[in-house]
Amino acid sequence: MKKLLLVAITVLGFTYLSQAQEVRFGATAGYLNARGSVKAGDISISASESGFYLGAVADFNVSENFNVQPELLYANVDGSSGLMLPILGKFAISEKFNLQAGPQLVFSLEDSIENYSSVEFDIAGGLGYDITDDFFVEARYTFQINNSYTGSEDVKVRGNYLTVGLGYKFL
Repeated sequence: MKKLLLVAITVLGFTYLSQAQEVRFGATAGYLNARGSVKAGDISISASESGFYLGAVADFNVSENFNVQPELLYANVDGSSGLMLPILGKFAISEKFNLQAGPQLVFSLEDSIENYSSVEFDIAGGLGYDITDDFFVEARYTFQINNSYTGSEDVKVRGNYLTVGLGYKFL
């Protein structure tokens, strides 16, 4: 039910954004570093693994210096996969550079584990550079804000992501 509501909100958001002056669509792919941490009482453990992401991007021009960029990304790290849905505001700081910030949802494509959520709510921030009108590079860091552990113990499980990639807008 939660996923259906989320999909409905996303579709409505895209419909609203389609009223923007200009919309460009494209593809993006790159390096992904996932860092997971577990904290239980005074004990904290973290580890990171590298992988890749690839997917589709839309770029909605809202005003001269502001765009909204939703993406649907397939991510794979050490054999585990998920879908990432960032919806970023892009603020132009020069003709070629932009700052990015916004929410991101991550849906695990792995089997659900008892007492663990398969959905993450993240906050993303990063930088983008437009090489040409069609090619761009981006780097972002994402912080998970919800606790993946849903059990009754005092345990916090969170993930953070670093992505660096290249994209191409073809429409």
